[in-house]
Amino acid sequence: MDLRMEAAAAEELGGNFSDDPGYRAPTIDWDRTAQRVLTLERVDGIPIGDRDGIVAAGHDPDLVMKKAAEAFFYQVFRDGFFHADMHGGNAFVDRAGHIVPVDFGIMGRIDEDTRGYLAELLVAFLRRDYRAVAEVQFRAGYVPSDQSREMFAQACRSIGEPIFGKPSHEISIARLLAQMLRVTEQFEMTVQPQLLLLQKTMLMAEGMGTRLNPHVNIWELARPLIEEWMLSHFGPRATIGRAVEDLAQGLRPPAAPDRQPARRGRARAAPGRGRIEGSVARYRSRLASALRRDHRRPRPHRRHRRVVALGLIAGGAPLQWRVMVFQKNMRRRATGVARPQP
Repeated sequence: MDLRMEAAAAEELGGNFSDDPGYRAPTIDWDRTAQRVLTLERVDGIPIGDRDGIVAAGHDPDLVMKKAAEAFFYQVFRDGFFHADMHGGNAFVDRAGHIVPVDFGIMGRIDEDTRGYLAELLVAFLRRDYRAVAEVQFRAGYVPSDQSREMFAQACRSIGEPIFGKPSHEISIARLLAQMLRVTEQFEMTVQPQLLLLQKTMLMAEGMGTRLNPHVNIWELARPLIEEWMLSHFGPRATIGRAVEDLAQGLRPPAAPDRQPARRGRARAAPGRGRIEGSVARYRSRLASALRRDHRRPRPHRRHRRVVALGLIAGGAPLQWRVMVFQKNMRRRATGVARPQP
């Protein structure tokens, strides 16, 4: 074990929360840190699992739990880098009310695509939209395409419905994820190690939240942040922006072509052609995904989104024509055929 790696993880986590008023990581003393020695600032606080101590110190347990839920959300969805050993003894509430984590030996990372799938999955479960839960799993590639979407949605319903008749503070999203993993064998799903680590961390966070206030569901506190994050990253504006960015990247002039003559009978492919076709494919895929999500929305929202989609389609026609002309010119340049003069 190299404790310098743990120190680096602590500093990265602290940097991600440098502007956060309620969560911070202890400062690392790098001059006194080596492979077998980790030196960091002394943390003077109350263990986050000690509700009575927190109340006696004048802090509001509900506010502490809200800060913890928000910090967990930002770690997972905003940064993709989270503390994966967050039990009640690994975080303290200091005198100023900040949450200060310790023990950075187990950290988790989640890539951006997985973050999006996970956010959609959690919100769909909270909304009891089991068809959407199934679609997310198939789109993420967690379930083989030859499996039945209807049967998988039914399995998701069998997991979710028994708990949704209970008060919100008794709902365990982490337990939902654990039960979803038990379905993996039935539907030949691929096990995701990063989600196993996240599920363990969520169980710990839920236990910590239960000790602070057993009548509040910690994930309901983070739900508005999750929905806002999804809108900003996967809403119509974000989808259009990424599609335009991909197309613009595909339409950039390619590097200077190789001047060596092509072999007779074998014309080289036009430079940049695969890049452009890939950009157009991503543009179409994201537009189709946006329309599928739009179809499940209430009608007033759907009407507005369809107007946007029609505008995209109408605006995409001349853009696609430019792509075709660009590809044609690149093929001529690659094969040495002069462009006909008007």
